Amino acid sequence: MIQRIWRDKVFVIALLVMLASLFLTPPSLKMFQAINHHVLLIMFSLMIAVSGMTQANLFGKIAITLTSRVFTIRYIGLAIIWATFFLGMWMTNDAVLLTLVPFTIYVTKQTHEDRYVLPIVILQTFAANMGSALTPMGDPQNIYLYQYYQLGFGEFIRTTLPITVTSFILITVTTWFILPNTFIKPVMVSPVLDRKKVIVQTIIFILVLLSILRVIDIWIVFLVTVVLTLLFYPKLILKVDYGLLLTFVCFFITTYNLSQSIWLQNITAKFLDSAFGVYLSGLIFSQFMSNVPASVLLATFTSKAYWQPLLRGVNVGAMGSIIASLASLITFKFVIREQPERIKEYLKMYTLLGLFYILINSLVLWLVS
Repeated sequence: MIQRIWRDKVFVIALLVMLASLFLTPPSLKMFQAINHHVLLIMFSLMIAVSGMTQANLFGKIAITLTSRVFTIRYIGLAIIWATFFLGMWMTNDAVLLTLVPFTIYVTKQTHEDRYVLPIVILQTFAANMGSALTPMGDPQNIYLYQYYQLGFGEFIRTTLPITVTSFILITVTTWFILPNTFIKPVMVSPVLDRKKVIVQTIIFILVLLSILRVIDIWIVFLVTVVLTLLFYPKLILKVDYGLLLTFVCFFITTYNLSQSIWLQNITAKFLDSAFGVYLSGLIFSQFMSNVPASVLLATFTSKAYWQPLLRGVNVGAMGSIIASLASLITFKFVIREQPERIKEYLKMYTLLGLFYILINSLVLWLVS
């Protein structure tokens, strides 16, 4: 587990930056109090639930059920992309991509249509990021901003809905025109569904959702999650992405230390004093440092009056560069492994489509606002 965490380059970079920030602000009790334990507990419990559902073959079962009913590469692509989009709203974007991108690669290989794997997995990545943008539990940055600003579930959904609807239309239209309506013969073996595991993990997931809605205290949910996991599926404890949790701890400490700098406060005040400035900052920062650390950093200097443009900026900012979203790197790793000769083609197509989607989403948000 320690080796896996240490191989996580994002965590190592976050750790080094956190250590560097200690030269600005010496360690103190307030620094450790700045760690948002609610976010960490929600993410831990959600990871357990999603890992269990993945092992129970729930996502694969849903994907195969959808794709087995269609017989052209266009409709198979749409079924996979739509499944990714809607599952991302509830199961986090990275978990859905880890499950469904290998499924896409398998299907395109078995049907001898692997020349279309790049556009499908690219659109699948956008679908995961934009579908998950809708809900607080869909993305790590959404979980953080939802808790940090103490938002209501309804107002959160209303804020992100224009992004999700616009992106769904864009992704669907793009898929329709890129993929041909060529008949293929599906070759699929439906996985066996572990119903007991699905039930246990569904209970945990519902409890997490209730804690997000502030119906149940997160400490109760965390305790129930640990007890149920140790009783029934103790190995799931090892499936938690502890590197991501520790990365968030580093983010919390770093942003607290930076927030104590008067010089930095004066600089950020010039950029984060308007809705447009906050939105643009979220968009641009995400392209270079990923939208998760961008959210934690910018929220430190952004008043609650501008939470909407910040939330929209970092979610739209998930598109564009390949590092704008940590989940996007999951797909990229599969492409490097399966089709290394097409990496340049992948990056070009991904970046151009991402920038186009950012432009259209920004225009829609401007009209809505």
